[in-house]
Amino acid sequence: MYFKLLIGTLSCFLLFSCGDISQDDSTAVLVNLIKTNQGKWEASNITTYTFTYYSAPTDCPTADPFPPAEITVENNTVTNLYVPELGINLDISANSYPTINEIYNDIFNSIEDIKEVPLFDEYFGYPINYKTDVSAEPCDGNSITLSSFI
Repeated sequence: MYFKLLIGTLSCFLLFSCGDISQDDSTAVLVNLIKTNQGKWEASNITTYTFTYYSAPTDCPTADPFPPAEITVENNTVTNLYVPELGINLDISANSYPTINEIYNDIFNSIEDIKEVPLFDEYFGYPINYKTDVSAEPCDGNSITLSSFI
């Protein structure tokens, strides 16, 4: 099960790390990886699910990120936000937490800023982790981690 994920990740890593591959080629490989996993996600036709979402800065040592939130999605709409660490529910209308489909949109919108090969669930194709960094400046990088998918 994890063998395919390892082989896929290793293949992408090798393609990204080779010195003779242009930026356009590595971007094309990245887009293909994302589209392949998005296809798995769409083919699974899951519209109701729960997962834990954590967004943290990667290059801002003074940042104090908000704790992970459990997101409940019903019929492709966020219906509940719960922060276990704080023991509170968040107001859905006042907070912007994404569905898996919206996370895919975010990934494609930040494709040029993705700095490492994203990780995806082998079977369902939802993103597990991806990291962006807009520039060499501090406090513009971000790591998104999804876990506890039910």
